[in-house]
Amino acid sequence: MSLPTKLYTAEQVREFDRRAIEDHNIPGMVLMKRAGRAAFNRLLQCWPALNNLQVFCGGGNNGGDGYVIAALARQRNITVTVWQLSQDLLGDALSAYEFAVQEGVHILPYTSEHWQKASQAEPGVIVDALLGTGFSGNLRAPYDEAIEAINNSGWPVLSVDIPSGVNANIGSIPNKAIQADNTISFIGEKLGNVVGQGRVASGKRYFDSLNVPSDIYQNDIPAAELMELSLLQTLLPKRALDAHKGDFGHVMVVGGDHGYGGAPLMAAQMAVRCGAGLVSVATRPENTIPMITRQPEIMAVAVASGQDFLPLLTRPTVLVVGPGLGQSGWSEQLLYHVVHAGKPIVLDADALNIISHKKIVLPQQGDWVLTPHPGEAARLLGTSIDSVLQNRIMAIKALQDQYGGTIVLKGAGTLVLTNAGKLFVCDAGNPGMASGGMGDVLSGLIGTLLAQGLSTDDAACLGVLTHAIAADQVVSERGQRGLLATDLIEPVRCLLGG
Repeated sequence: MSLPTKLYTAEQVREFDRRAIEDHNIPGMVLMKRAGRAAFNRLLQCWPALNNLQVFCGGGNNGGDGYVIAALARQRNITVTVWQLSQDLLGDALSAYEFAVQEGVHILPYTSEHWQKASQAEPGVIVDALLGTGFSGNLRAPYDEAIEAINNSGWPVLSVDIPSGVNANIGSIPNKAIQADNTISFIGEKLGNVVGQGRVASGKRYFDSLNVPSDIYQNDIPAAELMELSLLQTLLPKRALDAHKGDFGHVMVVGGDHGYGGAPLMAAQMAVRCGAGLVSVATRPENTIPMITRQPEIMAVAVASGQDFLPLLTRPTVLVVGPGLGQSGWSEQLLYHVVHAGKPIVLDADALNIISHKKIVLPQQGDWVLTPHPGEAARLLGTSIDSVLQNRIMAIKALQDQYGGTIVLKGAGTLVLTNAGKLFVCDAGNPGMASGGMGDVLSGLIGTLLAQGLSTDDAACLGVLTHAIAADQVVSERGQRGLLATDLIEPVRCLLGG
């Protein structure tokens, strides 16, 4: 089954589960057996030669799924052991345990000594059915010991519903968590599998609806949605046969203090290649000749002061400010004029840092996109980077509360929060993007989409997703190491199409 685009909190999925049981008379044990069957089938698909299965079971329904998986493995004559971390079983989890016993599954209470001995045997596959979506707060013994032992085993791991130790609502890992190779989720995809640290811990994701009736989802607003390229690509209007450059806007990139001329040039190159009618750069005088030498289609305008800059603001339709802007007096003057120009703005890099120092205050209302990475977000919020990373969802909402506009919180699983408060998640991208200039080309891309008529929300989502997919395409051909920001320009252009 394909991955769903709607993402839910643990509480929402529990409500879906309740509706299936109570409103549609599907017994909880039937759902548990469906989940166990779906997970077991996934095990066989991922590891067809499976002959040694080690299942770690906690005390809740997640553990119940694990007992069902173990029973099904035993029916197929696969060597299987259940490592039991809780004997306090109730309801469906107890019934699943009894099913495993009936099938002759070998069940042992977990101890680190016994597991260490068992893990020296012929390698197999581990099923993580320890904690599931109910986990929050801090890990307690023996769960913390078991998670560490699983991670240190070197064996591949399938997590059931969500890797144990990951907060299902925000993707944070307060202590430690299973680092799964694969995760299979049921009924509703959990937001924590897709955002923050959970995105890394969950590995390759799979989903099964367990054939629950579709009306259990009615009237529920998802906590977030994955960005969909096929939908976003339709937002750019087709070009009329008699179109001219004035129809596609004028993007002005503002930046390039002493020694930082490359950043605004990269933003401008992305903008000019991806459809803006005109692209200019307002920059330090020494940058102009190198810029037009590298990209003659760009108009590089020398700006020595805010007084030089002010008359230029009548020309552009969209402003991108921040790449290579610096934090000098010159930088502050330019940013001041930008935020009071009354035009759509993309604010990135040092523009955000200047704003975080309260040297420039955004007007009460405006049409802008803020694109911070976690460090810039932390400065804007007056908190630590770790705080932002631990709860990216809370951070992006706090940024919008404080600064307004469309917010792009960059990082693994970039988030976009729209003006209406709708949260979107980018499920593309890779570690090769951890190189200088990636944010600069993204800001130029969002700016050029704004210039072609997209709203700040749509430009942010389409820009973020095509930027990430382009990076994945380049990496699939040439590898992660040495990926350059400018490598993305041509593939993004192709993704945007005609």
